[in-house]
Amino acid sequence: MKRNFIQKALLSGGLLLLLFPFSGQAWSDHTLLVSKALKDLPAWKNQDSIAARSLKTFLVETEKELASFLVEQEQWSRANLPNYAKCPDNLAFQATGNTEDILARFYRAIRINPGVKIPLYQHLLPGQNPGARPVALPEELTTLKDVASMSFTTYVRINEGEKVLPFEVLCTASDEPDYGFDLGLFEDNHTDYGKVYGFGLQPFGNPNLEYSSQAPFHMGFFHEAGILYKFGAFLKRTHLDYRIFLYKALSEFAFRQNQPYWGWRFMGWGMHYMGDVSMPYHMKPLPGVSTMRMIWINLKSMLGMPKAQENAVQLVSNRHTVLEEFQIQAVRKAFQENKADFPLFVALANPEPAAAFSYDFLINTAMASSADAAKKVDKALKKNVPEILVSDPAVEANDRQEIRNLLQFMQEKNGAESVSVLTQTLTPRMQQFSRDMRSFMDSVLNKK
Repeated sequence: MKRNFIQKALLSGGLLLLLFPFSGQAWSDHTLLVSKALKDLPAWKNQDSIAARSLKTFLVETEKELASFLVEQEQWSRANLPNYAKCPDNLAFQATGNTEDILARFYRAIRINPGVKIPLYQHLLPGQNPGARPVALPEELTTLKDVASMSFTTYVRINEGEKVLPFEVLCTASDEPDYGFDLGLFEDNHTDYGKVYGFGLQPFGNPNLEYSSQAPFHMGFFHEAGILYKFGAFLKRTHLDYRIFLYKALSEFAFRQNQPYWGWRFMGWGMHYMGDVSMPYHMKPLPGVSTMRMIWINLKSMLGMPKAQENAVQLVSNRHTVLEEFQIQAVRKAFQENKADFPLFVALANPEPAAAFSYDFLINTAMASSADAAKKVDKALKKNVPEILVSDPAVEANDRQEIRNLLQFMQEKNGAESVSVLTQTLTPRMQQFSRDMRSFMDSVLNKK
């Protein structure tokens, strides 16, 4: 009887995650982090500028070879990714020669939001002057309705054939997957394409919230207690590894086809997902909540006492939000002040020791390290951020005005050392981020 009751509680653990308003975002503005992590690599000394090419041009010029490649990649994914959701055969990319629908055919084959925009543009770094280049609005780049987070960045349009530096292509592309690539891909997301993509029902997050639907593609829960997997199989229904290896393979394909612009741009897309791995709140569903407590609060919810569950969900959501805001506000401030000695910049320039990229490295080194760090980061947030933002379950942190000036608020309430301590807590995460970017990049370039 007791065992059956616990089983039901674990099965209902989906409720805990379903109610959690996953943003799907990890580090904000990957371009800023990637630029600091990779700018001093010797590889750039030998890289000439390359011609920008639209995605449509790339697809038209490689259509026949791409069709064969995607068949092989699908076979590889089915054989090598343990929790892979097979791509329905009728979505396979066919070389028809029809240039009118070639973008749509490609989007279906790689199963992304068919409304994505993917123009030719550059994401400028803080302080970079656009000069005479035309500025692009965020609405030209993303399908998101709320573009407030992109309003701090200057984007400029690029013309087909215009010469660009590979480093700039890579950095720009590393932020793109947060612009709507993975929205609405599940059966219950009320989209026509979500009903046919083969990903099933959204395993966690609220399927009725636009941004929540991308979470299962940007998170990976590979290091939970075995008992949770046994009765909560939904935890394994994440597609982060699929996206990483798909874009890695597309980058390698593009380089083989003598299409360097798309080699670098696809590499940037893959780097985005690799960057998400170093965010602890993307590798642990409820940092700071033990397995036994997760079971206990679900038991209480089943008995008609959902308050503990609701509180845990709200607190983790708030801390996730605060961590993202702290990171981006601190990084932007350091960029604006040109602080080369900013600890996170130093960490990005001095990564953890190099490691060869592989599936085992992804799961058992990168993801494991981030999951292990989750508890420490959670404690640091509780200790150094004012309670109203991270320890009051009656508060929605994202709605509080204080979060818009988080660094100043922390200094006023908890002292200047609170900002310093939390910054130092994140330095190992940035060292991992940099190592993982370099590992991914080396793996692709070694196959050129």
